[in-house]
Amino acid sequence: MRCIIIDDEPMAHHIIEDYAKTLDKLTIVKSFTSAIDAIEFLHKEKVDLIFLDIKMPKLKGLDFIRTLSNPPAIVITSAYSEYALESYELPVSDYLLKPFSLERFLKAYNKVLSQNKPVKVQQQDRSGETPEESSIFLKGDKEIHHIKLESIRYMESYGGYVKIHLENKTILIHESLSHFEKTLSAIKFIRVHRSYIVNKAYIKSIVGNQLKLEGKTIPIGQSYKKNINDLLN
Repeated sequence: MRCIIIDDEPMAHHIIEDYAKTLDKLTIVKSFTSAIDAIEFLHKEKVDLIFLDIKMPKLKGLDFIRTLSNPPAIVITSAYSEYALESYELPVSDYLLKPFSLERFLKAYNKVLSQNKPVKVQQQDRSGETPEESSIFLKGDKEIHHIKLESIRYMESYGGYVKIHLENKTILIHESLSHFEKTLSAIKFIRVHRSYIVNKAYIKSIVGNQLKLEGKTIPIGQSYKKNINDLLN
């Protein structure tokens, strides 16, 4: 994923560049302190993502977005929260309030990936190529995990954390199950209980109010039976 930074604060450039180094598939191709300079670059080069400040001299960030006829994914990085509502009327993927952590940066990156995923898969299918394997980056206590979605068997709520049960190990992520319900593809995953999200590919059978996985039985919550009925239909 090719990205650029547009921000008049040098420190903001350093922070984003440092965070981006943790992601193999995210490459910063250019940095700008002026949105006007970035316009000329975008006329010549294609990028997938822009990290954009709002309060800048000459041309403000939100006004810059309005000049783009076919904008890439945009993540706002601003110290001012009062522009958040206005920004969501524009093609903005996420709004990072400075100072933001690496964990929050990764959430924005995952959000961009999930929003762009359907388009990419359709393009690859039409060309006859095998769709690229989908994956996400998740921050654990001491390391960032790069996880292929197909390797996730199920997710389990665990207090303020989520246990990600993979084929050969389990990792603990400081996140809510609702977050994953919103960001993971409904084509591959299904919420079956307030404490469980399941990868459909690992479901062996459905018996009464239970899902049978290899070596694991998961309850079906009363309020999630509609999801199961939709799956069967």
